[in-house]
Amino acid sequence: MCDGFIRKDNWDIPGNDILSSPVHQPDYASCCFLCQATYGCSAFSYSVSSQQCSLKARMGSAGNSTDGKITGYNPNMCGSFIRKDNWDIPGNDILSSPVHQPDYASCCSQCQATNGCIAFSYSPSSQQCSLKTSIGGGRNSTDDNIIGYYFHPLRGPSTDIHPNTQWQENGLTVAGGNGPGSSLNQLYYPWGLYVDDNETIYVADYENHRIMKWERNATSGQVVAGGNGPGNRSDQLNHPYDVIVDKERDRIFICDYVNKRVVQWPLLHGKSGETIISDMDCWGLTMDEQGSLYVVDPEKYKVKRFKIGDTKGTLIAGGNGQGNALNQFDHPRFIFVDQDYSAYVSEWKNRVTKWMNGEESGILVAGGTEPGNGLGQLSLPKGVVVDHSFTLYVVDSGNNRIMRWPKGATEGSIIIGENGGGGGSNQLTGFGGLSFDRDGNLYVVDNANHRVQKFKIEQTQNDY
Repeated sequence: MCDGFIRKDNWDIPGNDILSSPVHQPDYASCCFLCQATYGCSAFSYSVSSQQCSLKARMGSAGNSTDGKITGYNPNMCGSFIRKDNWDIPGNDILSSPVHQPDYASCCSQCQATNGCIAFSYSPSSQQCSLKTSIGGGRNSTDDNIIGYYFHPLRGPSTDIHPNTQWQENGLTVAGGNGPGSSLNQLYYPWGLYVDDNETIYVADYENHRIMKWERNATSGQVVAGGNGPGNRSDQLNHPYDVIVDKERDRIFICDYVNKRVVQWPLLHGKSGETIISDMDCWGLTMDEQGSLYVVDPEKYKVKRFKIGDTKGTLIAGGNGQGNALNQFDHPRFIFVDQDYSAYVSEWKNRVTKWMNGEESGILVAGGTEPGNGLGQLSLPKGVVVDHSFTLYVVDSGNNRIMRWPKGATEGSIIIGENGGGGGSNQLTGFGGLSFDRDGNLYVVDNANHRVQKFKIEQTQNDY
């Protein structure tokens, strides 16, 4: 027995693993208890014969098994989907009529397995499951409806990216680009960025000690945090490196590097911020769908996760001093967390490592040899993002290029920046943060050119 989980005999869940390999557990209940105690686990698969327990972030494409495996899942959870009780989504239906599902998680699993489904509405009383193409129009409901909608990892695309996808060679300047300065149409050595679903860009304007917001097609930005000179007052920042936005809580989270803190500011009309994490030399910052923050501390060679309200945090990567072993970092920089709670961290010299949830060592996923410009090399990697297929995209700033590394590959390919460093529309110099928008366009901070460049995705018949 395991309270709160539903058992299904002769079922299995392919993929969606939280750990790099199964762990030994003496029985189904012990496997279930381990899942309950593991961050992000909402399901598991257990083999009675081998006593192997595989923890899962979500059910996904679970189905019948011929090898006697047992699946357990939490009927009220579904990894990578945000749940809202007493809500409904009118319209946007994929199917002509609702389908029967026994619980919320099963409805969510069907959505995950259905092409084009990014949200659903479920009624526990009638057990009716309605699959949706969009959350558009979602609102409070007076009945017992529950909605779930897909949370694509911060800075990741919400659309599938085909392995052969290309991006336009010439970028568009969407923020800054008017030389270094402090005017509202300028940036001064920007670093991190965040792009929301409306293509509004938030930029950590490092030397101006402020966070700038640039709406789509705007020719100048707005100061939304800082901008009052360098300092440690609640209305000041001192060399911010990174920024993310949580629209669910109407908050902006900022790496306030010199002040060794993470601060949150109101998303709208904020006059000052609040320190929520102290004594962290924060460089990179992201958040998972549960609202937990992940903070990169390059001076202590570690990454910590902070649940909402937690000020101490949990070590999830590094923490073993400076070095190039797979349980160490050498000046970590930017971070991306995927839908399975794995953290991808770029390191200053030459590599990107992946740290699966609960593991004490990372896995080399890009670079790792001596710094260089070969297809198997990186030099000063910065911003990093991952798509739905776990293909890695990394800013290779020492080579003025952006590279794509498929899962398991020992070499990458250049997708942007084959024209050397410079200030042209097809060039980049000394850049930093990287992000997709919801349509798969790429945004990169072109640090030394004091601008943000957008590279539009090219849709061709070979993409499908």
